[in-house]
Amino acid sequence: MGFDRVVFFSDAVFAIAITLMAVEIGVPEIEEPDSTHALWTAFAEKGPAIGAFVVAFAWVAVYWRANHRFTTALARMSSRYIAFLLLYLGLVALLPVPAGMLGEYWSNPVAIVIFAIYGALMSSMEVVLFIVADRDEMFAAPMTSRFRKWMITGSLTPVVAFLAAIPLAFISTLAAVAAYLVVAVLLGILVNKVLGPTSS
Repeated sequence: MGFDRVVFFSDAVFAIAITLMAVEIGVPEIEEPDSTHALWTAFAEKGPAIGAFVVAFAWVAVYWRANHRFTTALARMSSRYIAFLLLYLGLVALLPVPAGMLGEYWSNPVAIVIFAIYGALMSSMEVVLFIVADRDEMFAAPMTSRFRKWMITGSLTPVVAFLAAIPLAFISTLAAVAAYLVVAVLLGILVNKVLGPTSS
């Protein structure tokens, strides 16, 4: 029962964060309710906010899926793990703030940098959760040293990708977002090829 309550609470935090990001977009406001041109213009102005929501939603969906798969591999939870999990969920709950800044100030490098730092912190917390669970012997099945290295290195690839995008933000915000995606994918492929279960 205690295990399930932690899982349900984690899912609820993810769901609420996503909902708040959608609410952050808001309804277009116009002075002339019957003006089609004004409504289209106001809706188009919401483009960056909608784009930021799509990026953040896809990112959160990946993290939720990873967290769900990670949790199903656990046989129990320690008090120390729950403490770090609450810290991790605190970052998830905070997501609407950097996501909202990203949508409102898409062309401002500071918004990109804040989102990148936030993303790096969340990814780092995934590594911390894995290490704590491993040291507290919480996994249902024993792990090999190779598998352990693969999991930790793979979880660190988003951290590297986010940090690599920071200096580019002051050159081009669009290039910074694109660089994050490209670096994350390339590093993921490299880690899977070198350390993955199917690698030689």
